[in-house]
Amino acid sequence: MSPSLDYFVSKGCSYQEFIQRTPKNRERLARVYSEVSVPKDLESQINDIRTHIRLLVFAENWCSDTVLTLPILSKISEISDYVNLIVVPRDDVIEEFKKNYLTYGKAKIPVVLFLIDKTEEINRWIERTQYVNHEVKKIKSLDLKKAESYRSVIEFYMSKGTIENTTKVLACELIKADIIARSTMK
Repeated sequence: MSPSLDYFVSKGCSYQEFIQRTPKNRERLARVYSEVSVPKDLESQINDIRTHIRLLVFAENWCSDTVLTLPILSKISEISDYVNLIVVPRDDVIEEFKKNYLTYGKAKIPVVLFLIDKTEEINRWIERTQYVNHEVKKIKSLDLKKAESYRSVIEFYMSKGTIENTTKVLACELIKADIIARSTMK
């Protein structure tokens, strides 16, 4: 039997608690967080959210996609008192995660579930934006040594354009979740 979303919520923690779990990538997480700037039009729409939305995020801080995504979600969730970020360390629930959230047969992270009524999933976002995915594939297709390829991907992830793109996409996903939530409540 699959565990309920209540189970995963009970295994979650705050963004700050998640960062404190391990020192790995703290500097990169802090750098992304400091670079996040939500465009004013999207910030205004997020500030207008009146539906309680939980962002349940399965993540690990050894994952570059998590290091890019999680600080952005934290910054976005701070805009509205109606948005609550809960981080579930994926490796703490790996077996349960595999039963419920495989993507093309793989346990990809981060997985962001947009929840209303505490545990009703209304939207889902996985791993990275299409733009980031395209650029990462281009980097990995180059004839680079593994360490050099990894460095290139990290440099790309830490770039202002990548952070801006991911911020816009995640902000829009949250706004979409609010629209879905409001339409189901009528």
